[in-house]
Amino acid sequence: MLLAASTQTSIGLVILFLAFVIGVAFAFINIRQARPEVGSEIELAANRKPYLSDEELEGRKLDRTLSFGLLGLVVIGVGLPLYWLQEPGRQENAVADMQRKFVDRGAELFATTEEGGNNCAFCHGAEGVGAATPFTLTDANGRYVKEVNWQGPALNTVLLRFDRDEVRYILEYGRPFSPMPAWGAKGGGALTTQNIQNLIDYMTTIQLTPEEAQAEVTEQAAKMLERKDQACVDGRVEAARVGLSAEELEAFDASTVDTESCPPMYESLGDALFNMGYDDGFAGGAYSCGRCHTKGWSYGEKQADGGGAFGPPLTNVVNQFPGTMGVQQQVDFVCVGSDDGTRYGQSGMGSGRMPGYCVVPAIESHTDSNEVGVIAREAGTAEQGGMFTEAQVRAVVEYERSLHR
Repeated sequence: MLLAASTQTSIGLVILFLAFVIGVAFAFINIRQARPEVGSEIELAANRKPYLSDEELEGRKLDRTLSFGLLGLVVIGVGLPLYWLQEPGRQENAVADMQRKFVDRGAELFATTEEGGNNCAFCHGAEGVGAATPFTLTDANGRYVKEVNWQGPALNTVLLRFDRDEVRYILEYGRPFSPMPAWGAKGGGALTTQNIQNLIDYMTTIQLTPEEAQAEVTEQAAKMLERKDQACVDGRVEAARVGLSAEELEAFDASTVDTESCPPMYESLGDALFNMGYDDGFAGGAYSCGRCHTKGWSYGEKQADGGGAFGPPLTNVVNQFPGTMGVQQQVDFVCVGSDDGTRYGQSGMGSGRMPGYCVVPAIESHTDSNEVGVIAREAGTAEQGGMFTEAQVRAVVEYERSLHR
């Protein structure tokens, strides 16, 4: 694109230079041929001035004039097509430059301001990798309960599970009962439609690829499956400290305590994936199902897994997807997510807020002015995976079905 732009500029400058030279030459010749005013207007009238003879007009004068005309035709006939050939590149560069400006504006909106304003980075991290933020819990009547630290999910995978319209909806209307406010004017927030567009444009630049996300999940799940139940570990360590002298306590090394017999913190891959990030803040819980389906999960005080919170309870999921066929139906649903107003399972009705975990959603190109530079992307497949592989989603589904009561 840069080459196309430089070539186009060079051609335009050459044409401009030639036009300037021709204009200067024409003016110079006319000035030299002009007669100073020496008498009456009759003497200076063009039709009274003796002109060239026929022999002179049809000789070198005609050849010279025709040569200049031919040169002009060559400049027009060659220069303009060359200039026109660069037009697609010019338009692509204009779109790319506009998109760059949109991304830069989105980056400014995303970043926490110097004055400490609570922009996106305040809750989601400077690089969109997740962070914790203070939040005041209230009861159903809006009365104060307590202060907590709420995990803001990473946003570098948001377009692996939501399409642009779904992300726009979340930004405009927020997430109720969480630190995520309504940012868009439609939801009562301070940002315009263009601001929201710029934020989404910026987020497209920080997205992980499906392969990178799956590698993160695989590595994190392996670490989680190695962890021992923390209550058991703490009990063993405390028991080992009993009866030690002050000198022995000072030299005490908790890592030497035998905790091998303590049960694992997470009993299965599905359990680890369902709760990924709960105990260490990994990605702010962006990969976790528990963040939406377990009360208290986001601020470190989770109740029974799948008991329901922002998302519905999962303790009746077997009724929603019954039988052997229901397992695959549930896998497909978790892979793709819900569509607003579309039925799923036995009696479920989608809201569009349930993301897809192993099928990357399609992003269609737009031609309107609010979507300059958006590149079309076809929907992925379960075989390709998204944030999770299909096998990992199946492990989550098996764990969710074990929560049935």
